[in-house]
Amino acid sequence: MKANNFFLGLYGNNTIEFVRGLINVHPFGEIGKIHNNKVALHLHNNLFQIFYIEAGQTTLNYENFSQTIKGPALITIPKNTPHGFEHGDNIHTIKGWIITLSENVLENLLNREAEVLYTLNKIYATEITADTFTQIVQTIEKIIAEYFNDFPGKLVMLQNLVGQLIIELFRLQNIDNKLNFISDNSYKMYFRKFVQNIAYSKTFKKTVDQYASELKITTAHLARITKEISNQSPKEVILDFFITEAKILLTNPEFNINEVAQKLNIDDPSYFSRLFKKATSLTPKEFQKVNNVK
Repeated sequence: MKANNFFLGLYGNNTIEFVRGLINVHPFGEIGKIHNNKVALHLHNNLFQIFYIEAGQTTLNYENFSQTIKGPALITIPKNTPHGFEHGDNIHTIKGWIITLSENVLENLLNREAEVLYTLNKIYATEITADTFTQIVQTIEKIIAEYFNDFPGKLVMLQNLVGQLIIELFRLQNIDNKLNFISDNSYKMYFRKFVQNIAYSKTFKKTVDQYASELKITTAHLARITKEISNQSPKEVILDFFITEAKILLTNPEFNINEVAQKLNIDDPSYFSRLFKKATSLTPKEFQKVNNVK
């Protein structure tokens, strides 16, 4: 797959707006309409996506595999998973939503729950039946309603609903295997362990050499793995993780910017501010202002 098929945001975009760094909701099918009813194979290196297809029909492409999906249906796509859609003449009948989460936020919500994260690290698709999926559909509909309205306590409600949805999907995937692919790619296994080690370390001071040593591979091999899987260097993967952690902390009004830097084990708040601005084009203070944090 060519590097230009990596997207940091939704298909065709390298930016994405999350509500308080947590979630993005976008109508399914809109992107296909502006790309001749087709979304080419692509992947996202730090996004977990849930496709809720309420009605209509599309073709899901996964590497060399294709599957016709008829709504109502659910599809989950983990990060670094090539996928695409062909809507064809069905584009005008398609109705649904794309729920996108940052992978780092997902891990934070689940408190590094390894079993859940492992199960969700697979592409999954299934058509919805009323007797099995009523609860999940209700949760998705509540998420959409919260996302597009400004109810009091919106962020807390979205966090709770997203956590509930993820656990419901985890439980479902343990009993349902209609379309469930597990990759044995050793690069993906090393990459997942690398990201988990970053999360467990809780410090920005740890070096790439130290992470490679923990994985019992060379620094050069780790660089090849991250380039293949995410089109990033190991340093960029580390930075992405801590910038996402910073966004979560910065949306909490209980913490000032100095305290956020300390929680990330960054001693110099000025250095933290420079890092954050380089990664996001906003200073921490500007980020808080945009997200209405006082």
